[in-house]
Amino acid sequence: MPSIYLAGKIGPGDWRYDLIGYRLRGAWEVDDDHPSEPWPVLKRSVLGLFDYVGPYFVSDDHGCGHGPNTHGCGNDGAVPCFTYENLPKRNQVRELCLSAIDTADIVFAWLDDLTAYGTLVEIGYAKGRGKTIVIAAPETPQTFGWLSEASEVGIGIADSATNDLWFAFSCASSTIAAATPLEALKEVVRLSPNLESPIEQAFWGAYVQQTPRELNGLEAQHPVFGGRYRIDFALPKQKIGIELDGYAWHSSPEAFTRDRARQRELELDGWRIVRFSGSEITKDAAACVRQAAAFAASIERDRPTP
Repeated sequence: MPSIYLAGKIGPGDWRYDLIGYRLRGAWEVDDDHPSEPWPVLKRSVLGLFDYVGPYFVSDDHGCGHGPNTHGCGNDGAVPCFTYENLPKRNQVRELCLSAIDTADIVFAWLDDLTAYGTLVEIGYAKGRGKTIVIAAPETPQTFGWLSEASEVGIGIADSATNDLWFAFSCASSTIAAATPLEALKEVVRLSPNLESPIEQAFWGAYVQQTPRELNGLEAQHPVFGGRYRIDFALPKQKIGIELDGYAWHSSPEAFTRDRARQRELELDGWRIVRFSGSEITKDAAACVRQAAAFAASIERDRPTP
């Protein structure tokens, strides 16, 4: 299962507990008030799909474990509650968090607070480590463009609570606007398909790293004709498909005939298909993603306007 690190402001009754429940509470709150190091991994604990690798912190929902700038645990000389005297110091907490990010396949950040300074550091660290980063908030930073609201008309940047966080958002592999972390993570699940083929995994990984605008909304294993076929990757609204021909399943004459018959049927239904061989994906998956994006762009350019 892919592993995930859930970055974001930590507070009493934290949103992570709503997602994971008692398993997160029990993972740290042992008899001596000191968690295991390195942090444990909670298997399939996030929406039944992701392994949770961090962060860990004191739940203490009545509030004393969450004074300002404590990370719910990282205190230097001023413990918020006498029962937590063995909690790690700030430098230990920092190293535990960064080590957990190192092990994560995905770093998810709920960035709805302009004072989430630690989260900004985590995002920057994850970017430097080449991680897949998803940043979510109730609204994402606005960009320069035409404003049509009654109070704002003309060229400019619309007001947004997250506009000052644009630099952090620009580090993301993808951004999500959602009302809650749960809604955002459900969208992450949709964008993180369970792919068994190595070439599908390689293509999807390259796509997530690039996330070209031309492929926004790309879906994996998209069913067509009532589920009779599944297109490896598709832009359903535009009816653009990307098929990957791995050697094991597509090398025989029978497979070649079957693939071409299926492609003709899809094209008669209005689909446009681009194909890549397994060797092309293995050699340079990123280049294949760029070619697919260029293919999608060319289809859109040639599409007649209504």
